Amino acid sequence: MSDDNFTVQPIELTIHPIELFKVLSDPTRLKLFQILFQKEARCVGELVEMLEQPQPTISRHLNHLKKLGILNAVREGTWMWYEMSDDLPQWCQDILETTYQALSEQKDIMSDQ
Repeated sequence: MSDDNFTVQPIELTIHPIELFKVLSDPTRLKLFQILFQKEARCVGELVEMLEQPQPTISRHLNHLKKLGILNAVREGTWMWYEMSDDLPQWCQDILETTYQALSEQKDIMSDQ
């Protein structure tokens, strides 16, 4: 029996635009996205402190982002670390980059007032 006909297809992440916009429509998830989009992994405890919200609330919102596939989670002992996924479809990366830039500009405008 030959393995010549057997190929492993990479699993393609399927993110639907409607689901992406739904997930980002929540203010807490949008703030989490802004923090994590800076390409630095953060543990839940740091995010709880930054957003001044209870740990169960932050964990629930992180889980929404993770289920969609825009976050990766890595457990190190008792700590759970979250970071942006590197293998997002190009259209999704473009939307997230544009969203991050728009939020950054809006913050700059708000701080000028």
